Amino acid sequence: MLHKFNLSALNDYSQRFARKVCDDFFAQNTTASGQQILNLTAIPQINLFVISSLYEKWRADAETFRSPYFDFEQGEVKEALKQFMNVVSRNISVKREALEPILLEATKNTLVLLIDPNSYFNELFRDQANFSVTADLVQQLCKYVRFNKFIPQELAKGMKDRSFVYVNQAIEWSEQALQKHADELDNIEQWVGHFSAKVPLDITHLVKKTTRVEPPKVVDEPNRSFFDTLVPEPEPEEEPEPEYTPVAIPAPEPIPAKPTEPVQKQEPVSYTPPAPANPTPATLNQVVGGSENGVKESLNDRLRVEQSSISDVYQKQAITSISQSIPLNQKFMFIHHLFNGSNSAYETAISELEQAPDYDAARSLITYKFASQYLWDMTGDVVGDLLEIVKRRFRQ
Repeated sequence: MLHKFNLSALNDYSQRFARKVCDDFFAQNTTASGQQILNLTAIPQINLFVISSLYEKWRADAETFRSPYFDFEQGEVKEALKQFMNVVSRNISVKREALEPILLEATKNTLVLLIDPNSYFNELFRDQANFSVTADLVQQLCKYVRFNKFIPQELAKGMKDRSFVYVNQAIEWSEQALQKHADELDNIEQWVGHFSAKVPLDITHLVKKTTRVEPPKVVDEPNRSFFDTLVPEPEPEEEPEPEYTPVAIPAPEPIPAKPTEPVQKQEPVSYTPPAPANPTPATLNQVVGGSENGVKESLNDRLRVEQSSISDVYQKQAITSISQSIPLNQKFMFIHHLFNGSNSAYETAISELEQAPDYDAARSLITYKFASQYLWDMTGDVVGDLLEIVKRRFRQ
């Protein structure tokens, strides 16, 4: 059974494990190379998480190397910089004081990924900037994740040609992957033995058994980056599965217009006296409200119906700007009810909706981004009002 960790116990164990591994390794070494890190522990996932962390630092250093005084987009410069960074990556040399804290985090992440993969990916995705999971992140996960690796593989299928998806979409895909591949979860008991070989670990909740993943073999190629040599393990051939199709979330039903007042009907009369010789002229209300079937309505009733019809037509007219079509009182209502009173959050969201290419993209922003970010009730009247305005913007 999967469960969540006690953070204090998790941090304590990870610290003791990292200290023990470093004690053993640095008793005979002064620094650790990339290849040595790949075999630092008997748990490949820990080793790969360390390499992944070094890769992020390597990429960040490459960005800080750029100077505003030189053209780093020039072809010769780009190629020379790439070759330089590749050479640097093949000469990893990490001392204990730098490696141990990285190893601690790698151990912690490995334990969470092994025992509670749902929590691992949820926390990872929610920590992304702009509430988005990028294709680049999914690619890195496919390269560096070994425990329960079917999850990033399913994410990669869902991404297709997209550059990003919103966080709650990625979380939904990861949860579906867990349900679909429940029998492929890595065996906790097997890996507990490898942890315990360094520092005793007591975990009583188990998952189904699987075979151990061997550490990847790296072939040194002079013109490649060390990080590029870490390719995902080949998958066994299998029948292609149908591609995942996101479940369409229906838009909230439009708010019904206020009903007009019922037309007053004249009670039937059993006897009609003969008309007088000089009939009395009909009143204005009788002229306006009279009809062949005997139903009459007042002038006020007729005007009220006509005004309601005009209002309905106006509400359905297309608009060219969302922000300019929101009255001031409705703007304040949106800010208060939908954006926690933040005018800047409201302005940012409206700007994103204005720039959406079509209605489906705008509705996805509302459904997958803003609703999750601000905890909206998608069946509420205020969200319905915003959706109606967005529909008019895209002529829906």
